[in-house]
Amino acid sequence: MFDRLRKMKVDALIRLIPSERLEQLAESTQVDHYSKKLQGEIVFRLLLYCLITRKENSLRTLRSAYESITFKALQNKKGISHSSISERLSTIEVSYFEGFFKDCVSAYKNLDGINQDNLLKFDSTIVSLSANLINIGYRLAGGSASVKQLKFTVGYSDIPEVVHFYHEQQFTSENRALKDTILDHATADNLSTIRVFDRGITSRNTYDKMTSQDIFFVSRLNNNAKKEKISSNEKISSGTPVKTSSVTIVSDEWCYLFSSEKRSKYPIRRIESYRNDTGEKLFFITNIKESTAQEITEIYKKRWDIEVFFKFLKQVLNFNHLINRNENGIKVMLYVTMIAAILLQAYKKANKLTGFKIPLQELKQELEKEVTRNIVMLCGGNTDTFDILFGSNSP
Repeated sequence: MFDRLRKMKVDALIRLIPSERLEQLAESTQVDHYSKKLQGEIVFRLLLYCLITRKENSLRTLRSAYESITFKALQNKKGISHSSISERLSTIEVSYFEGFFKDCVSAYKNLDGINQDNLLKFDSTIVSLSANLINIGYRLAGGSASVKQLKFTVGYSDIPEVVHFYHEQQFTSENRALKDTILDHATADNLSTIRVFDRGITSRNTYDKMTSQDIFFVSRLNNNAKKEKISSNEKISSGTPVKTSSVTIVSDEWCYLFSSEKRSKYPIRRIESYRNDTGEKLFFITNIKESTAQEITEIYKKRWDIEVFFKFLKQVLNFNHLINRNENGIKVMLYVTMIAAILLQAYKKANKLTGFKIPLQELKQELEKEVTRNIVMLCGGNTDTFDILFGSNSP
């Protein structure tokens, strides 16, 4: 799927998506069973094209892109109304897009030169909407009755590998949303992966469940958490603290945690430290035995990657603006947005780029150049002359 990325300059983003695989998914999911015009592949490519090339997305923007000369040249389709696009998003088979998202995750992880650190950072991002605009969503206790919230929980390495969408009231708490997402992702072939999450999970039962299922994790603990010490793990005491780049570690011990008066079933490792810059006391917890206390604190520090990713989703890919407010349409946009993020990360890796905005701009420019080259070719023009004047994206 991503083979040509290794030789980038880009060879048309739209052609990075193999039609054969989309055809297989269309057949297995029956995505086009009731539609002759806005078929699954067209909807997918249109959404992806707009995410990459448009600063803001809306149904009218999608229609405008669909009717643009560039997209028409690539798809050879007639115009359509924005209401038809909205209706299709509301009913189209979500498993088609979910399946392709999973394919993209697998393809990225199999790319040459992808060295991942075996960490998955889990967190949730919230999109708030007026209750007048959407039928689904939950309300916060004590919050405004006029506002509903949607929760998107992600497991992120250097790409989004796991995505869940929650809108029911019981998922207000991260004790439910984060826990369910992490446990759903745990399989026999990824037990060596370390899950990193913040203090959103406070349930001692969840810590016990992860430990009983051999799921490694690193998290934070509230400062006032009740515990019963079992033993010290390393020779760290108030007299011999260990200093890292961000914290000073003063203790590392195994203990039992309590929920009310009930003691946890399994012992947990508790690391006490102080921030070097502010002196704030921090407690880290994990069920990992082998790593040093310094390594555990550095693992947790990498959790910040997912916060940067969420900022990119909302500020650059405009994820907090929902094109469709139907549950089905929201899920479709979720998967396509995550696919766009994976493609961008693959492009960054291939071209040794950092950040998000500049790589996205470069990718957009190369995509537009390749689209223009396709139009020249379709109109019988000389692509050799085009390549001499503007350079070729082809390897």
